[in-house]
Amino acid sequence: MIEAIKRFLEESVSADSQRPEHDELRLAAAALLIEVMSADYHEEEAEREAIVRAVSTLFGLAPQDGAQLVSRAQEELRHATDDYEFTSRINRGFSAQQKEALMEALWQVAYADGDIDMYERHYLGKLAELLYIPQACFISTKLRVCSAADRE
Repeated sequence: MIEAIKRFLEESVSADSQRPEHDELRLAAAALLIEVMSADYHEEEAEREAIVRAVSTLFGLAPQDGAQLVSRAQEELRHATDDYEFTSRINRGFSAQQKEALMEALWQVAYADGDIDMYERHYLGKLAELLYIPQACFISTKLRVCSAADRE
């Protein structure tokens, strides 16, 4: 019985110790999504909604939890000096498939207003390089997003 309690406590402590890192990854991804919205110097409601939808989908969150994560990421962005702190976290914690899903979400935010501005395109290209996303993946995620949006 004591061994079972000990195991339970050890698992709880290890789960709690992993939680902050998991939360940091979510904040980093949300921050990059916000930065894409800001890349063209026009923040539209459709883009804000796309960010909340994206973080909710990527991380399996309820919409209100997604909105709260976005608010926390905005606060973190106020103190950030560059994108490296976010991209380095993602590079350490995301698999190639998770990065691809993030890249698709980034394109969704950029295309939420029906147009991909040249500044958004440039910023997404920069992020793809910083996240070590292959060019083929970069282009295929863009095409998926654009064709899905055009069918709607």
